[in-house]
Amino acid sequence: MEKIVRRYAAHFPRWCQAFGDHLPDPGGEGRAVEWLVGEGCVGVIVLPEVRRLLMHELLGPQKPHLEFRQRSLSLNRYDYDEVEVLGHSGYAALRELLLAGDETHMFLTYHLIYPPGTRIITVSLKPPLPLLYKEMAPLAVSVCA
Repeated sequence: MEKIVRRYAAHFPRWCQAFGDHLPDPGGEGRAVEWLVGEGCVGVIVLPEVRRLLMHELLGPQKPHLEFRQRSLSLNRYDYDEVEVLGHSGYAALRELLLAGDETHMFLTYHLIYPPGTRIITVSLKPPLPLLYKEMAPLAVSVCA
């Protein structure tokens, strides 16, 4: 299934809205990827070096190609199939969100319970606040059912 994800960047660097209520990821801080699952949204916190790569690939000026499979994903020239991360319920929630909603949005958020400067790559059924974000070119995502 081909899905279009609308992407957003902050009008001002480092500004973003709060992620909101979510289920905590038990043991998430000890891993390279921490999943946040809220109502109608899924967020991911990754290590800073991985985040820079993801931000460049997902939210940069080029149009990335992203493919979600049951237990693996492909982003441009990177393939990822680590079972510990992609077998997590957060990854399954992200796939379901992409398969379910008519319109999906991607933007950065933060949350007060995480260290200062932590950014959450968020995928949501609701768009972000237009006061804080401007829309970028959309992202085409392949989601395998």
